[in-house]
Amino acid sequence: MTLADLNFLSSAAGRELLKRYESFKDEDLYRLLFKSADQPEAKFLPGVVTLIKLRRQAAKKFTCAGEMFLTTLNLEQATSEAVSEHIARRFHQNWKVADLTCGLGGNLISLATRCHNAVAIDKLDVNIACARENAAAYGVAAKIEFVVGDAYDNLSSDINAFFLDPARDREGKSKTRSILNSEPNLLKILPEIFKLTSNVGVKISPAFDYRELEVLPEEPEIEIIAEDNNCKVAMLWFGDLKTKAKRRATILSGKPVSAGKLADNPVYDFVDSDPRTIVPIILEPRLYLYEPNKAIIKAHLVEEAAAAYGLSKINRQLSFLTGDALVGRNEPGVFRAFKVRTCRPFALKELKSFLKTEKISRVNIITKRFPLLPEELYQKLKIKEGGNLFLIVTVLSNDERYYILADRV
Repeated sequence: MTLADLNFLSSAAGRELLKRYESFKDEDLYRLLFKSADQPEAKFLPGVVTLIKLRRQAAKKFTCAGEMFLTTLNLEQATSEAVSEHIARRFHQNWKVADLTCGLGGNLISLATRCHNAVAIDKLDVNIACARENAAAYGVAAKIEFVVGDAYDNLSSDINAFFLDPARDREGKSKTRSILNSEPNLLKILPEIFKLTSNVGVKISPAFDYRELEVLPEEPEIEIIAEDNNCKVAMLWFGDLKTKAKRRATILSGKPVSAGKLADNPVYDFVDSDPRTIVPIILEPRLYLYEPNKAIIKAHLVEEAAAAYGLSKINRQLSFLTGDALVGRNEPGVFRAFKVRTCRPFALKELKSFLKTEKISRVNIITKRFPLLPEELYQKLKIKEGGNLFLIVTVLSNDERYYILADRV
């Protein structure tokens, strides 16, 4: 979508067309594109159809999706409302903040809602136009100054804190997970920002490499943020935005309650311990087996989660935890819990016979430290995927392969 498209769509005539067709089913929207070219509205319909479809996709992320202006790329890159509201809570309410790569304005809107005022900066004019309209939809446009420009050229000493979400797209290539290949380049821009303030929050891929953080000009606090069991964002916090933790796993559960308001969703936090927590290692799983949230695993906080719930590990190198009591039921998203039926040494022939005897024709397979992928094991066992029963094939603390049959709790 171009700036010209956006300018029309945000006009009175464009909004009228969007309103007229917003309730159309997808197949009916597709048919609109074949309207006769001699009809006055025909040339605008591709933009109308595209925006309506993008708004429907955006409903998974934003409470005001039906009023927002988006492009395919800036929607793909946008932080969800629940995550951006959580991030914004780190910033002081009396601060002036700058979002150096604002995109469609997902983080910007939450920052403006939280803080005294904000500056929105993006080198793409279509992104700034989208951010302006979206901020208006959330009622915070009056608190924001919008600037089309490069992040490097818009570092100002009157800013109390900076937020930065570097682009990770590479032309003709897949997205980079590396913080060294992002734009703006963190190794170049962070030293310039630190000359003005150390209060910086940087959003990076949750698949980042910890070793790369060692080359940053200052040591950050690392926060891995998950919505339910999906790692959405990794944040690097500097200056007064840091807490005493070096690593933090944050699990958000629930959705935003209303536009323009920071929602009070359940938040489950795990932080690193000093000295390092020692967790018992036992030979076989107890009555319950637990797989920690992916944010806990990525933040290297499995031991801290185990200690918090009185659990043991079945192998020092694995994230699986176990215990005799069912824990975490009132904290959704912290664990995937399984009730163990049986745990036996792995032998393919014996396992096939066991499944046949038990008349089990459908399971969900998880493999850890095992040479076969789940899809390969399905074929060898001649069994289908699905149901509430799980077959976990892994290595226990004696370094022998076992299979664990368990029900998802």
